[in-house]
Amino acid sequence: MDDNVYADTLNMTALDSIYARQNRRPGHRALREPTRVIGTWDDHDHGANDAGRSYPKRDRSQAHVLDFMDVPEDHPGRERAGVYSAHTYGPPGKRVKVILLDTRYHRDPITRDSISGQRYFPNEEGDILGEAQWEWLKRELRTSTAQVHLIGTSIQAVSSQHPWAKCANFP
Repeated sequence: MDDNVYADTLNMTALDSIYARQNRRPGHRALREPTRVIGTWDDHDHGANDAGRSYPKRDRSQAHVLDFMDVPEDHPGRERAGVYSAHTYGPPGKRVKVILLDTRYHRDPITRDSISGQRYFPNEEGDILGEAQWEWLKRELRTSTAQVHLIGTSIQAVSSQHPWAKCANFP
């Protein structure tokens, strides 16, 4: 997973235009016509490079990304703070559950290394998902009837060796 678009803006009219432009791209249309696309967001479609909960337009930006992903107006995901979802595929006994996490909406600040400008130091007390999403994730796993679970995030979940944004920044 990665950014849906590179918006980096506080201007919601501009954000709407950027998503509309992406929807007009022939390759994007060719993917979406025969396929239901599921996803979450990352920093640039959230609103700013490496943005977390401090991004001031996150609620409006969330509505734009849900519109972009054709999430129905009456879907429970429209009522949540954050872009996270679960999708189960396959018949009983052969089910796969895809869980997509939001590592932006509730993410606490991370500290940049002033020398490199890119390296982040771990936030030992910080949280990346927020309490409601953690509870939702536990419930999704506890009540699942799937035989296989795939968990996706917009940042690297396993690696701890590189210096950029990653789940390991929130031990």
